[in-house]
Amino acid sequence: MMQQGLGQVIPTDPLPSVLPQVTEPLKRTTEQLQQRALQQQLSEKLAEKANLADPLTILPQTLEVLSNTGQLRWREVEVEQGFRAIEREWLLLVSVGEWQQLVSDWPVLPSMVQSEDKLASLGLSLIKIKVPVELDSASALQTKLTAQLAIFAGRNHLYQPQVSMMSELGASTINTAPMCQWPVTLGMIDTAIALDHPALQQQTGHLTILQRNFLPEDVAQSLAHGTAIAGVLAGQHQVAPLLPQLNLFSASAFYPSNLYQQSATLSHIILALDWLAGQEVKIINMSLTGPDNPVLAAIVQQLALKQIILVAAAGNGGPAASPLFPAAYNDVLAVTAVDEQLQLYRWANQGDYIDFAAHGVKVAALRADGEVALQSGTSIATPVVTAAAACLRAQQPELTLAELRLALIAQARDLGKQGKDQQFGYGLITSPLKFELE
Repeated sequence: MMQQGLGQVIPTDPLPSVLPQVTEPLKRTTEQLQQRALQQQLSEKLAEKANLADPLTILPQTLEVLSNTGQLRWREVEVEQGFRAIEREWLLLVSVGEWQQLVSDWPVLPSMVQSEDKLASLGLSLIKIKVPVELDSASALQTKLTAQLAIFAGRNHLYQPQVSMMSELGASTINTAPMCQWPVTLGMIDTAIALDHPALQQQTGHLTILQRNFLPEDVAQSLAHGTAIAGVLAGQHQVAPLLPQLNLFSASAFYPSNLYQQSATLSHIILALDWLAGQEVKIINMSLTGPDNPVLAAIVQQLALKQIILVAAAGNGGPAASPLFPAAYNDVLAVTAVDEQLQLYRWANQGDYIDFAAHGVKVAALRADGEVALQSGTSIATPVVTAAAACLRAQQPELTLAELRLALIAQARDLGKQGKDQQFGYGLITSPLKFELE
């Protein structure tokens, strides 16, 4: 009887058919909420990943650079605006009279001097000092230096190449014709060149390379980037080298900060520039970038007075990045990179300082190990404009920087907005030169 009574209270028939009409919408709503939560998590992870530095190029805030025997040579540190420099090292570019006045105003200064190099070609001295921690800023130094001389003091900043390498080969940008057939002399500041590369075999009347190392003998040299740039200029792996008759002065100033990143100190770059000026080189390729620095600015100005023309990479910082140097100085020709479809390299800097564009995306460039790989960046585009400038200078050696800029503008193919713009500058430079100067 009890069971029978319970049977009357608890129905044994299935629940009414209206139940699915309630549970199905709830199920769909739950699935939608779960999907949105997953999408939100994915978006957060992607955003977090996008803000991470490239693990191949990221460097610690402090990095010790060791000799081949394990001795500390110098210490890299992160400084203002995320740039890098040698710890507490500052450079002064001064004449004899300026140095004497500076010592008179700051008698403790000689005790801080680490080195003094006479820049014979420029008639100046490059003095490197190491300051105590409490003076390690521009504002602190300016309280000790006279206002006139403070503008000549700058950190011993580090500068880096502007190229990325791809592991596989595919469709690539190659030269189909030389820039010119004239004998050309130019210089470059870069890593060392792998002189034993089969595509860079020297031959009188075709290619000669005079290379000088500006690093201490016990510090390892890099080879990768300089070999690639030399290959763009004169490598025999291309349909035709840009400069089939090239006399190249190569100044090696870069060392490996890690397996993927090379660095050059400003002091080594300046010594290299002085050497190139002494070789009477009038066109210099600088496929490197870094911060504005009063000492670098002063050197560029001195070279411009001698009508020595610098061609530099605009930088791979991206369209929103600040200007990079030396390219952003008025007396330097700044080069950006485009691909085969004449689209701007996606990581190229943009700005009013851009002068010219050249092919610099998926370029078949030399590797130090004897192979060829696709490389991209404003570094790879820069030697194309350097070659054009050198050819024009070879035909008319007395061309000034202003006249050479006009000659290159006449050679350029306008891209983007009509006239000079912040992406492509005056336009694209390609080989061969369209016409010879009168």
